[in-house]
Amino acid sequence: FWPGTVINIPYWDGLNVRAWPASTSQVIDVYGKGDRVSLTGRCKNTYSNLSFRINAGGSAKWKYSRMAAAGVWCQVMSPSDRIGWVRGKYVWPE
Repeated sequence: FWPGTVINIPYWDGLNVRAWPASTSQVIDVYGKGDRVSLTGRCKNTYSNLSFRINAGGSAKWKYSRMAAAGVWCQVMSPSDRIGWVRGKYVWPE
């Protein structure tokens, strides 16, 4: 797993961890702003249906540029130790 941090959400809101990469999917957990995230390295663009990995080389800025693209979801280990998915634009990779 690779560390990340929840960003770009209001302090009063949460980042939903979903069972699969879709906004209609069941919410299985929630992260708060600034929480540490455990990324598996796997991301999926639901618009193009292409999966890719962000755990290879490259700077955090380069990884985030791929994660923040429209329709991208990244797989995480949730706070309750379940594998789930979050929108990539809300996680800064370390």
